[in-house]
Amino acid sequence: MSKKGISLLQTAKKYEEESQFWEASEEYKNALLEFDKESGFKTEKTLCKKKIREMNKEKSGDFVETSASHTFTSEESKILDNLINSFVDCEKLEECLYKIGKEFHFQPNYKKIKEDSEHNMPVSFMIASLSSQDDQGNLSQDGHDPAAMSFSMNYAQEQGGIVQMYLKHIFARLMDNGMKHENLADYFESKNIFSKDTSSILRVGIERFFAEDYVSALHILVPRFEGVFLDLTEAVGEVDVVASRKQYGSSDQVWTQDRTLGENFLKKEEVRAVWGEDFCEQIIFTFFSPLGSKLRHKIAHGYSQSKELNFANCVLVLYFFLVLASMVKRVPINKD
Repeated sequence: MSKKGISLLQTAKKYEEESQFWEASEEYKNALLEFDKESGFKTEKTLCKKKIREMNKEKSGDFVETSASHTFTSEESKILDNLINSFVDCEKLEECLYKIGKEFHFQPNYKKIKEDSEHNMPVSFMIASLSSQDDQGNLSQDGHDPAAMSFSMNYAQEQGGIVQMYLKHIFARLMDNGMKHENLADYFESKNIFSKDTSSILRVGIERFFAEDYVSALHILVPRFEGVFLDLTEAVGEVDVVASRKQYGSSDQVWTQDRTLGENFLKKEEVRAVWGEDFCEQIIFTFFSPLGSKLRHKIAHGYSQSKELNFANCVLVLYFFLVLASMVKRVPINKD
């Protein structure tokens, strides 16, 4: 009988009763490792697994959200205002939207952030035991990797600055200057790179965005971007987006299915050759990365929170569409 496992389990319960969730999580994990060394103990193993997840959720409450602020000098404010105006003061709205989509500075520099994160990692990251859990209390991929967590923190700051200082204000000013949802939808349709179905669905998502219904807007725009990105990658870069595998138990039967957009696909050299490394990494961080925003995963699986379904994230996703519209010339679309 696993006396050590039983003892660890009792210690874990004691920590839980005292609301010491970090310690409880660790002891439940240690107890599970002991029980796994022997056969039996099914009830105890199940309890430990359940409690590890519960404690991880509870200990996440030990963190508080913080915000940073910066007071701009009059000179800094003038420079920022002039930069924003350079994307807003165009003769035609189409010129503004095209210019936004072509601006590569709105994409964080992946290599620079990666290098800076490796060379300037906080000492606490190197000497402390770190862990990062998802919304369900599970350890995130790379959640124990100090380098990955340092990169994620720095990337989030860079992207947050881009969205908060530039993209949000550019979109808000365009809207103040008279841009309506019809104008933005017409711009995308005029590019002739989207199917009729996509154009009509995109129009609904944009209308919801202008109506300040950001929940509906993101639930329309995010999954539609996935299909559009795959279609255009195939059409423009001649990249194979269809996966195939042999049917189980048969040597002459093959199954085929469309690939789903994800981190592995966006890491492919042929995909990066079409869209650029920085844009692919921006999509990864925003939609898929376990240590990033993971917006696509949360929306697809129903784990998004209302605070994430906001104006800023809508603007970022619309920027992604603007990049596609600015980078791709007319291509044959055969999806209707």
